[in-house]
Amino acid sequence: MAKRLSLLYLAASSPLILLSLLVAAPMGDMLFAVLVVAFPVALIVLGAEHRGGLGPLRVPLFVLLVYLEACVVAMLLLRGQVTEAPWVGGLPLATAIQLYGVFLAPMVFVALFYALTFERFGLRREDLDELRRRFPRRENGGE
Repeated sequence: MAKRLSLLYLAASSPLILLSLLVAAPMGDMLFAVLVVAFPVALIVLGAEHRGGLGPLRVPLFVLLVYLEACVVAMLLLRGQVTEAPWVGGLPLATAIQLYGVFLAPMVFVALFYALTFERFGLRREDLDELRRRFPRRENGGE
């Protein structure tokens, strides 16, 4: 199910991203950003799907999607407010959200959730035995 939804999103969002460039600002900017930010999450879902589902990664990937979308919308809402908005770590808030929120935090959280769920979600000994049973080695070096 997750694979179908991801493929559907990827197929539908590609032309919508291009069309969003024709929509006047600020609506076009918002539409473009929301569609583009969801694109890598859909690709991660395609890569993470195993045995017909996402297993324990369903909730973290949904949280990642909502988090990234919230960061992008916040950045767009703060656009042009460098002097009025608060500064974080010597950076305007929108820049801090982009640097820390959109780039650094997702890398840490995706790696953490992947590491925590690897044993339950990764390749198991039973999977390897099934592959060996289905595709036995040939005598001529496995070719």
